[in-house]
Amino acid sequence: MRTRISCLMLSLIAATALFVSCATAGITSSDTTAGNTAVTVFDNGSERLHVLSSNDALGDVSFIVEGSDELVGIELPAFTAGLDEWQGYVASLGKPMNSIFIADHATGRSYVEGMDVLGTEGAAASIISGATFATTDGLYQTFGPDFHGGDELVTVTKTVPVGSVREGGIGFEVIDRGYTYDVVIPGFNAIYTHMLGKHVHSIITSADYILEYRAVLESYQDAGYDFILSAHSGVEGQDAVAEKIAYLDTLQRLFGENDTAEAFVAAVNEAYPEYAGANYLDMTAAVLYPEN
Repeated sequence: MRTRISCLMLSLIAATALFVSCATAGITSSDTTAGNTAVTVFDNGSERLHVLSSNDALGDVSFIVEGSDELVGIELPAFTAGLDEWQGYVASLGKPMNSIFIADHATGRSYVEGMDVLGTEGAAASIISGATFATTDGLYQTFGPDFHGGDELVTVTKTVPVGSVREGGIGFEVIDRGYTYDVVIPGFNAIYTHMLGKHVHSIITSADYILEYRAVLESYQDAGYDFILSAHSGVEGQDAVAEKIAYLDTLQRLFGENDTAEAFVAAVNEAYPEYAGANYLDMTAAVLYPEN
């Protein structure tokens, strides 16, 4: 399976990324750059959360949690320039990074040599031969070696359990999502998930997934996370979660009201004319209307 994604569409996704204001008591933020990579740093007084937006064709965003002695990564950029800037930024922090969580962005093996690559059993399998591999390989075929798939595919070297884990002296919580997983950072009341996007179409993999995804988003509301970290939308808040739940409800209704993929796409575009991610909507329609 090869996944072709419009660079223009993904640039629009990156442009929609919102860095939420630091309304949480005791957390401050500052902005800097590392080459073409935009960096926002959140500081809770004992830990720092570094958000690196690579501004590449996929709108990749990666994260670094800085403790008193070590750094722990969450995801990687995918392209050479972003990976080089990520590597240089890590070096500039002056602390070792011995471990990195990889859930969906399994690119750049040479950049994490010597580190423990953390992941759940489901994610480890998916990176090697499942949905994550199929997506990564499709993008590698599309973009070529500047996208660090192929021989640069990252694989999990240390399986982490679901629940509370401690890496680099920093506490995390791992939430299993089957072929992938979410990472909670308690020190910032934040959760990392692969994709959210307040004004971006979502990829729906089945009719049942609409309800499954809705339940996940409701769990974010119940937990009351201040920050939702996304590898393609940066840092968002609960307003994005509420927007996405309403979007899923609309998708479910429009799926029931329309008999063809073309009619469904037209109805969704009418309801959400400002949304980026047209390719994502087309992918959803192809899944929901396989006969088309």
